[in-house]
Amino acid sequence: MPLRRLPLALALAVACGATSHAAASDDPVLTIDGRLDEAAWAGAQVFEDFVVVEPWTLARPEPGLRTVARLLPTPQGIAIGFDLAQPPDVPLLAPQVRRDEHVNADRVNVFIDFDGDGRVAYNFTLLASGSIQDFVVTNEVQFNPDFDPDWRHAVATTADGWSAEILIPWTTAAMRDTDAPERTIGLHFDRFVAARGERQGWPAASSRRGRFVSDFAPLRIRQYPASLLHIWPYATISNNRIDGTNDWKTGVDLFWKPSASLQLSAALNPDFGQVESDDLVVNFEAIEVFFSDRRPFFTENQAFFDLRTPDSGLLVYTRRIGGPRDSGAGIADIDLALKANGSWGTLGYGVLAADEAEDDGRSFRVGRLLMDARPGLGIGWLGTRVDRPFLDRVADVQAADVRWQPRADVLVNAQWIGSWIEERGRERSGQGGWARVNWNASERWRHELEATHFGRDLDFNDLGFLRRGSLNELELLSEFVRPSTNADSPLTSTRWHAELQVRQSDRGVQLPTWLVLEQASTFRNGDVLGFGFRPRSAGYDDLISRGNGLLWRSSRAEGFIAWTPTRRGELGWDFHVVARPEGLSRAPAIETDLQIYWFPTEQVNLSFEIEPMWSPDWLIWREGQRFARHSRRLDAFNLGLNWFPAPRHEVRVKAEWLAIRARDGQRYQLGGDARLQAVDGAEPDFDINTFGVQVRYRWEFAPQSDLFLVWSRGGFLREEREGESTLDLLDEAIGLRDADQVLAKIRYRF
Repeated sequence: MPLRRLPLALALAVACGATSHAAASDDPVLTIDGRLDEAAWAGAQVFEDFVVVEPWTLARPEPGLRTVARLLPTPQGIAIGFDLAQPPDVPLLAPQVRRDEHVNADRVNVFIDFDGDGRVAYNFTLLASGSIQDFVVTNEVQFNPDFDPDWRHAVATTADGWSAEILIPWTTAAMRDTDAPERTIGLHFDRFVAARGERQGWPAASSRRGRFVSDFAPLRIRQYPASLLHIWPYATISNNRIDGTNDWKTGVDLFWKPSASLQLSAALNPDFGQVESDDLVVNFEAIEVFFSDRRPFFTENQAFFDLRTPDSGLLVYTRRIGGPRDSGAGIADIDLALKANGSWGTLGYGVLAADEAEDDGRSFRVGRLLMDARPGLGIGWLGTRVDRPFLDRVADVQAADVRWQPRADVLVNAQWIGSWIEERGRERSGQGGWARVNWNASERWRHELEATHFGRDLDFNDLGFLRRGSLNELELLSEFVRPSTNADSPLTSTRWHAELQVRQSDRGVQLPTWLVLEQASTFRNGDVLGFGFRPRSAGYDDLISRGNGLLWRSSRAEGFIAWTPTRRGELGWDFHVVARPEGLSRAPAIETDLQIYWFPTEQVNLSFEIEPMWSPDWLIWREGQRFARHSRRLDAFNLGLNWFPAPRHEVRVKAEWLAIRARDGQRYQLGGDARLQAVDGAEPDFDINTFGVQVRYRWEFAPQSDLFLVWSRGGFLREEREGESTLDLLDEAIGLRDADQVLAKIRYRF
């Protein structure tokens, strides 16, 4: 859409208005205050048959930890209430945390598959403190936190524990068949008792069993028509404290849902998310690092386009849009982005379009169709096109996907992908596909068989995220869970996991074969102790040289141990250590990770993480066929402070430091026999030092309306030198100042 037409589109949307169901006299009316004391709750459906699903024992919970859930459709949305018994001898852990922050706390979860097709569900988590989390979860158990809808929630203390109320608007997600008086949804409730490390669920379903959403209980409920129109203008001003310059930016996001079956959104000059900081990463690998997207336009109703592949691939990776320019001149600005999701009968459809500014900008187009051909069978299509004029490149990707559940314990997923790329007059195409069979053979056993073929020329990285192409892989997986039947045993259950990965490139090059053996034991007090051993055969590494030849790797093995105790009192912690070879020898690098959490009050929490690593043999690619081997010391520290001085006010401090010291360097050249040969000359010692800190204040002064004040500072340094100690590097890092910015942002929802 040309920019000159945007005001017309806004005016049309406003003229259509935001309407909702007019409440009839017999419609239920609720006040969301955390207390289930309204008369309307008497007409709700009641769910009491919760069982312990973590650990996977399927035992009935103790009477003192009774959980009762209620569900009531209302004109405003789906209301869920929880009555949660908790005796005094089981502490209630209720820290306040930032949205979507993972923490050991008492909480309830509501998972709803609005279309009831077992494909995608929406997770609404309410902590005992009133803090919230929300995710999109696929049936293959991939949780995406890039989902921040507007939903109502409250908690309250009761005589024997606590209670919770949740109201999920009908307009939260695009749904099919919204004109019918009733709809069938997939539903799962769970409650986590943090002091015990115990999760109760109804029905018996677990995200640890390889598939999740298709195990939800089908439930027929009344539905109400609903619509809304939201407009979010925003403005930011930032001051660069290094050169003294100021920068203004304004834009607007629009979300219009004339009905739950059709949702339209537009963004003019959308915010790239300056108030969110990515984790510090120094990447020497041939595979890029994945970062999540927090921009509202790209998180709203994005689940429909969330088509994934094995090995964490993603066909629509929205961080590409508004990412680094093709010219290398910084981050691209987005002129306009449009998105529509809707349904017609059993057919769901969606389109996404975005255009970047300037001569080096790109245009992105996405289309998606998804149809339930019959119960248990879903068929989908996705197509993308990226036009990159600066590179004289056009990339098209087409994908077809199938989900088939022939019976309750078997689920089959398959996908075909094709890419067609034209760049500077040259054309190339590639194809690939994969199929997965998941069989939950019993309450204790589950098995999985997966086959993948990615052609050597398959490439969907213009808009997607492809870790690697040229891959043929066969994966076999089995898991067994043994619950303890002995009341005197310190364990409640033990889980064994075995996985075999046989791999070769599309050119027939033998890649290392992996065997993964893991065990996790859950104790009655909630502590979890895990072990793992992962041997791999000899084989070729076809990625490390970035296309400059194969490297032969000898057989080797890695192992780990992880200890996650339940939080007791104000302190919590977890620890793991990994030993794995990195270079040419089998000498292992030792990596440790210790995280400590302190909760002095429910309004203040502090986290500290230290990750030292020692490697006697670190192999890195330099250029062409030249490599270097070093001994390496890596130090990483993360510090986080969250303070909630008043409701809807949040202060966050985040500081990260990462340093690498490479010593005793030696040069190597890759030969025609795929072996590395030492050559004359030493590689110079070098240090990498990077540091970042952010202080952020947030005031949510109205629903989905925020004021942010942010100070960010950071720096990166790489020096060829020797002799620096850990304390020297830390002292140097604090003084790094490549970026130093103060930013204010206001965003208001009309």
